[in-house]
Amino acid sequence: MALEILDPAIELMGDFMDAEENRWWIRPLKALMYVTVFSITPLYFYFT
Repeated sequence: MALEILDPAIELMGDFMDAEENRWWIRPLKALMYVTVFSITPLYFYFT
């Protein structure tokens, strides 16, 4: 259920980031997103 809702948003965000790859603000944003995802995922599995 959640994947059905999030999948189009993830696709759009990926396409946007690919199109804007060379902008100065994309790289820090990507790093922040990766850190957030890889920080939340272990916490999710730890507490469930």
